[in-house]
Amino acid sequence: MTDTQTTPVTELLNQLLGSYWAGYAQHRTHLVLVESWGLHGLAAGMAARIADEPVTIAAVLNRLLDLGGRPDFVVAKPAIGTSLREVLENDLEAQRGARPGLNQAAEVAAAEHDATTRILIETILADEEQHLAWLDTELSLYHRLGEPLYTAQRLAVATAAASPSPA
Repeated sequence: MTDTQTTPVTELLNQLLGSYWAGYAQHRTHLVLVESWGLHGLAAGMAARIADEPVTIAAVLNRLLDLGGRPDFVVAKPAIGTSLREVLENDLEAQRGARPGLNQAAEVAAAEHDATTRILIETILADEEQHLAWLDTELSLYHRLGEPLYTAQRLAVATAAASPSPA
């Protein structure tokens, strides 16, 4: 067993682990809720956007271990929605909250001259920005269309255009 090190970078990696486990629990719960409501199209979009979360958690954990740190994080209580609007709003709020923390984490890594961690965090941030844009669009559509029409549009999974049949 090796000695563990606590540094500003290992502390921020533990903070990220706690945040990502809470976010993963929230997103997976929301995905199951949306599926149970029959909104399979929306569920497919959500699943595509959270599929890499376990990979992100593993990457952060591996970096923590590479730096001689040890897992020592707290998982916050997820904000679970009870309606479609709350699901979308809670996930959007979580994504908005992630941006400042990730930017700060990248700055700490840069100040500690840890380019590998900085690049990892910036990669995560870029993915979070895409997820944020998707959620922002979904919630905007929800408000513009109203719940009944938005829900109707999110029932079925989108399929590729039918290819012409052979002659």
